[in-house]
Amino acid sequence: MNSKERLEVALRHCERVRHELLFSYGWISKETIDEQWVRNLESDEMKKERVSAFCARFGKFQDYLSDKVLRLWLEAVGEHVGTALENFSVAERAGILSIPSEQMVELRTIRNRLTHEYIENAKSFSADVNAVLVMTPVLFETLDKLENHYRTILRSGF
Repeated sequence: MNSKERLEVALRHCERVRHELLFSYGWISKETIDEQWVRNLESDEMKKERVSAFCARFGKFQDYLSDKVLRLWLEAVGEHVGTALENFSVAERAGILSIPSEQMVELRTIRNRLTHEYIENAKSFSADVNAVLVMTPVLFETLDKLENHYRTILRSGF
């Protein structure tokens, strides 16, 4: 399987992951998330589980988009695959990213905190969840741009 075919498979998989994230994003984006909301999670196991699912799905989507799809896109367009920041910078220059590459790196840091740390600080957790809520549509837009680039340029053979 060549790099374009691997990219096509990865894009289809990323769409499935996006669909899962959209389910969680749909309910949590309607919430007003502040410190008190986070503190109330301790007494609401269902909501706590849903927040955990949202964070995990966001992490999965962000990881797959950044670590799999973006790398395969770079290979397919003949670019060097480097560090995350280098890869984001190439995508930014190509108009694939809707935010500066440094923000993508920061988003990875936030994802790590949400995925690997327990809710100990209600203020920082609420800030991280709110940041991810703002950035989720931006990542969806990035995937859309990658898919559009694939359809219009790569699939046609340049």
